[in-house]
Amino acid sequence: MKRPLLLLFVALVIFSCKQEKLNFPLQSHFGYFPLEPGSWVVYDVDSILHLTDDDATNQPDTSIAAYHFQLKEVVDSDFTDGQGYHAYFVTRFKRLSDTLPWDFHSRWVSNLTELSAQRVEDNVRYVKLSFPISIDATWNGNAFNIYGPENYTYSEVHAPADIATMHFDSTVTVLQFQDFNLIHRIFKEERFANHIGLVYKQRDSLNINAISQITNGVEYRQVISSYGR
Repeated sequence: MKRPLLLLFVALVIFSCKQEKLNFPLQSHFGYFPLEPGSWVVYDVDSILHLTDDDATNQPDTSIAAYHFQLKEVVDSDFTDGQGYHAYFVTRFKRLSDTLPWDFHSRWVSNLTELSAQRVEDNVRYVKLSFPISIDATWNGNAFNIYGPENYTYSEVHAPADIATMHFDSTVTVLQFQDFNLIHRIFKEERFANHIGLVYKQRDSLNINAISQITNGVEYRQVISSYGR
């Protein structure tokens, strides 16, 4: 009788150790998507529009419109959303230069679960991060919206990064979508820094011709400028 009891005790100890090893890193991974009321991040945004209709004959990509502005995102009050999640409002402001006052732009919603970090952007819910963070993880970023599946992956995990003029000790990079072929280039990527959140966002959707010239489309960069609490 003593031997079965000893084996049971050993099994329980091993299980407890496994649980402890899983729980600690999982909690630490939540730092890449912090939701602390009052915290804020300012971004420099550059958007380039490649316009087809105004291009000169036989001269693709001669008509370009470039825009530069700043976005500020502030974690606001918490609440329970319609799906029962403990969520936070993220109020977003916009200005055309750093010498102008902020104007209200929009209000989004962010929340964390044990398995993911989610964000509702203009009434569309995306799964931004999957937990625990692993280079082998793959998940559907559109799992909770009406759009077709997009398999997100981590291209880098817990890696240092220099972005703009700032250094971050630990970041994770999410490759959301990539499709390069003879007629278009589509690329979507986001990078998150520990204890700060989103620090870099890229969205490119470009059509190209037979000799790889851009004919029309959009390029978008959103880069952290400052942050605080």
